[in-house]
Amino acid sequence: MKKGCKLVICALCLVFILGLFSGCADGDASATATPAPDGNATGSAAAEEQSIYLRPRSEQLKNAVKEGETYRYFTVSTTDSNDPFASELDEGRRDFAINRRNDYQKKYGITIEYVQGGGDWATAFAQAAFAGNPLADIFNAGGPFTIYNHYYYNQLPGSILEPLSDYSDYADFSDPDWFDLSSQEITTFDGALYFSVPNTEGFDEVSLSHVTFFNKAILEQHGYSDEDMYEMYNNGTWTWDKLEEIAVACTDLDNEVYGIHIGENNFFMWDLTASNDAAILSQVEDPDTGKSYYQFTGDSPNALEAWDFFIKLGKQNVMFSQCWDFEDVKFREGKVALMTTYVNRANKMVAEGNYPEYGIIMVPKGPKADDYVSIRDWFVPYCVFKGTSNPAGAVQVLSEYCVPRYAASSEENQASFELDATSVSCDEQSVEVLKQLKSKTVTQPFIVYWNAPTFDVDGSQLCLANLYLSYNEAFIDGSMTPAVFFASVKDVLNNTLKDAQNVLA
Repeated sequence: MKKGCKLVICALCLVFILGLFSGCADGDASATATPAPDGNATGSAAAEEQSIYLRPRSEQLKNAVKEGETYRYFTVSTTDSNDPFASELDEGRRDFAINRRNDYQKKYGITIEYVQGGGDWATAFAQAAFAGNPLADIFNAGGPFTIYNHYYYNQLPGSILEPLSDYSDYADFSDPDWFDLSSQEITTFDGALYFSVPNTEGFDEVSLSHVTFFNKAILEQHGYSDEDMYEMYNNGTWTWDKLEEIAVACTDLDNEVYGIHIGENNFFMWDLTASNDAAILSQVEDPDTGKSYYQFTGDSPNALEAWDFFIKLGKQNVMFSQCWDFEDVKFREGKVALMTTYVNRANKMVAEGNYPEYGIIMVPKGPKADDYVSIRDWFVPYCVFKGTSNPAGAVQVLSEYCVPRYAASSEENQASFELDATSVSCDEQSVEVLKQLKSKTVTQPFIVYWNAPTFDVDGSQLCLANLYLSYNEAFIDGSMTPAVFFASVKDVLNNTLKDAQNVLA
């Protein structure tokens, strides 16, 4: 295998997110709609001329889209409503998106109108919807934070969103070839799906999964070869204990070299929790109302065991803990032996150059885990506002139009994944690990409630982010323990979470 990483083909994370749904981003604004099957016909009416640019539609589904309608779609990826694909850097994706828009309009005889937002667009669109005058029918909500911050809650009664699952006669969001079912579990409340989460395309599937990078040169200097690392990983002995051993061996404080970087927002602690079969938030049923909601479980025995391990490493001074200093900076400087972070840090390093040769393996297993697991803490949710002229039609358009180019199981998608994974890997073993990520990644619900809602404790406003960012030093020096601290805030935190989620009632 040739040393060094191959030339990067993938774009960076932002481009991943923006370009992923280029089928939902605008097309040639000059395109015009032409007549299509009657709006009351079933999906099979147009089956004879199924476009290669459109998601196949089950003949069992009814058609709610009516000829002559206009569907207003907002996406954060467009900056120019007259040329909404201008930001799409990949020519292939741009062309596909234009063709999809044109063919979809032609199929149904409708118009896809792209709505441009500016300034604080998230708040503006939410306020308009709460006022009963939505500015768009179909909405790209940006990211998981916005689910709480804008579109459900804000202490306003009721929901401004159509329950997508109420329109199962017209739309199917259950196909894993097209939708991220793990993330959709998080966007389902009290049995109703409010946000669809389309799959990402090709390598984008794992770009925001968490993995462990290792600096080959640093580890080699301390007796750990590539072969050693991949053998440990493959035979299941890549564990917390082994990570500790390597981190301690590779730490050289005289030369400011650390065993591991805790990552942006303390990624490392998130990963330790998940890798020990624990979760920061878990869904439970409220015995009083019978409703399901997410409550804090970061104080479970498995989670506290993860904190104990984190503290143990901290006491040995093996962690670089400046969480706002992006980990790849220190890693590229040769100052970090291990870093646990997003896969797409590889894209960033290769694009910017001047990086050490690295390997990629998954996060090590904790004592309570049976297998490796990777967490994903970001996704792009889509919704339909209440108050649209044809909600069933809008939900149908969302399910058919706002999807990636290719089905997850397609040869095209697999080839795209392989090409991009190879382009950001320094060895074949890393490529194989990245392939495994597709079946070992789960979306964590805590990201929806990371910085809101806030709750008051002795005059201080706290949130989940505070709990995992602001008390590390106190935990490590022993002036405070995670168990005692979490016990002191758990009741008010859970009541705050329950109140927020019960707004959906």
